[in-house]
Amino acid sequence: MPSERETHKSDRILSEIRLRREREKIQDVDEPAEQFVIFSLSGDLYALAGREVLEILPEEEIHPIPGAPPCIPGLITVRGEIESVLDLRAVLGLPARREGKGLILLASGGHVRSGILIDTVEDVADVPHSSILPPPTTLGNGVREYVCGHLERGGRNVVLLDPARIFGSAAVA
Repeated sequence: MPSERETHKSDRILSEIRLRREREKIQDVDEPAEQFVIFSLSGDLYALAGREVLEILPEEEIHPIPGAPPCIPGLITVRGEIESVLDLRAVLGLPARREGKGLILLASGGHVRSGILIDTVEDVADVPHSSILPPPTTLGNGVREYVCGHLERGGRNVVLLDPARIFGSAAVA
């Protein structure tokens, strides 16, 4: 009669065999995918479509614009071109950033191009279209109007933002 230890070992082996057989049944299907730049902002994950992100820059000195709305801290110069910078926290109603430097995503949406302040870039990933879900119903009103969907990544929710909606919002105008 097998010992209890041998029984557990054989159960593990059988489980592994079943898992391998299941994996063999899975067929690789070429599914259309879209690239996303996933970034963190105030501890949450957000993403912009890769086609909308022109460049990722280190945060540099931002020159203030007198009379600009609070969500536009100022301007930067990128290779001789002047670009506005948008504080996404202010637009989304998130707490103000603590001290320290982050990154600037130079993005385009609609006919507008602007830098967007972020904390860090977490990933640049190809996401199958079937993984892109509609906007979550649990989003607050301050965020919902800028969201075009969401996805799960590493057990965390990633909110997909639409820069055309952000750049065209009343908060930015």
